[in-house]
Amino acid sequence: MADRCAISTRRAYRLVVMIALLLAGCATVKVTGQRALGAVPTAPPSVIYISDFTFSAEGVSAERGILPISLVNEAASESSIVFSRIFGVQINRGVRERELANLMATSLIEDLRNLGVTAYRFGPRDQLPAGSWLLQGTFVQVDEGNRLERALIGFGQGATELGVVASLSDLRGDHPRPFCEVSTIAHSRRQAGAIMSLNPFDAVGRFMLGGLDLDKNVMETGSKLATTIAHRVESRDCALDSALAPAVRPRAHVPSTLIPD
Repeated sequence: MADRCAISTRRAYRLVVMIALLLAGCATVKVTGQRALGAVPTAPPSVIYISDFTFSAEGVSAERGILPISLVNEAASESSIVFSRIFGVQINRGVRERELANLMATSLIEDLRNLGVTAYRFGPRDQLPAGSWLLQGTFVQVDEGNRLERALIGFGQGATELGVVASLSDLRGDHPRPFCEVSTIAHSRRQAGAIMSLNPFDAVGRFMLGGLDLDKNVMETGSKLATTIAHRVESRDCALDSALAPAVRPRAHVPSTLIPD
């Protein structure tokens, strides 16, 4: 019962973010690098397991331009967290990291399944069968930006930024064998702020929706990664598509240490 409630809560959370995507426009995300780490398996995976993405040592760069109060505890549900954040309440860093990791995992699974790829979330007690692939990832840069600047000034001021490096590993041997790495970068939309319209209601609306900008970055990144992975499954290679030529160099690489002995 608890698991079903958690799943329902996460679906509601994703629905809120998707509505925000429609109202405020999509974030900009692109693949910045892709490289082979080894030979790509010749056979398609029976299933792709998604491991929870980890965070770099810097973690999340806390949001600026919000209320200097914190009313959310670590036991709060994701639905209560997201609505508190919309109204400008500060969120504990550990709670925020958990929220982003959950959103990335559920987004990847849903997007991969929509593309015809069987995907499940990997848990620490799960046994990974031979013939499957493992997707690992790291949030190498997480900057929540300045929401007030985004709402009032815009044009890239106070923008969010999300950098991710993910790798695919083959599980046909005794240990995971990484064979492909993909890096992405995303940021909030660089549109004009409410100061141009001189409309206080517009400013309030932009401020509230701005609380979901980083979440939109995560969902758009998950969608981009899912599309890239689905292409890898179909083509059996790790070559960077010509349409996805890198604009910046990846900042870090995903460590290949995840599966317990």
